[in-house]
Amino acid sequence: MTELTEDMFAIFDQPEFSFKKIKENHSPEEVAQLKDEFKAVWQTWKAVNQTVAKKLPNEKFAKVHVESWTNGWNLRDHYWASYRLARLENASSCIGVMLDKKQLQVYLMFQHYKSESRDGTPEEYNHLLTDIPDWCKNIDKSYWYLWDKDEMEFVDHLSLEKYLNDSSVQKQFNDEAKKTSFLLGKFAFRKQDRVDDMEEFILSGINELTPLYEKL
Repeated sequence: MTELTEDMFAIFDQPEFSFKKIKENHSPEEVAQLKDEFKAVWQTWKAVNQTVAKKLPNEKFAKVHVESWTNGWNLRDHYWASYRLARLENASSCIGVMLDKKQLQVYLMFQHYKSESRDGTPEEYNHLLTDIPDWCKNIDKSYWYLWDKDEMEFVDHLSLEKYLNDSSVQKQFNDEAKKTSFLLGKFAFRKQDRVDDMEEFILSGINELTPLYEKL
């Protein structure tokens, strides 16, 4: 059981993530310390997701992918992991898990990056929008939000409750999202939502999203 702490959010409060620019304004000792801080949080992040993966039925899910804490040129401004159903291991659709300076989120997505070399199309994926009203009947909708691919990461997203309760909002969102792809996720916000057990939060989000994901 891993508590989501303020320190885990705070590392992403960095004004700069480029190693080149960081080195211009900090001593070698400060750069080394910053790297150690990022790696320490990432090691926790990696361990959390590996624990979650072990609790998922291995015949149903492929191996979890945990993105590195750096791409070689920059520190990450978020930490990310992806979970795919075994039968959709080579598909663009997946369940993503992300931690950034604002929130922890577990969400269904269409991964546009390298999608030309993966299976599935945005059109096929976006058809899941029609299944959302039935899918969510048995979940607590309080922590769930929708957004589209072109929405900025840190803007306030559309709550699932508002989406369901206002047909005009629902239609407007669907029309816009179909131009790219929609995302649907469960959120825990910094300084607002307490998460004493990250593994359980992530696991429950994946389990709640899986019935919708399996419709692909």
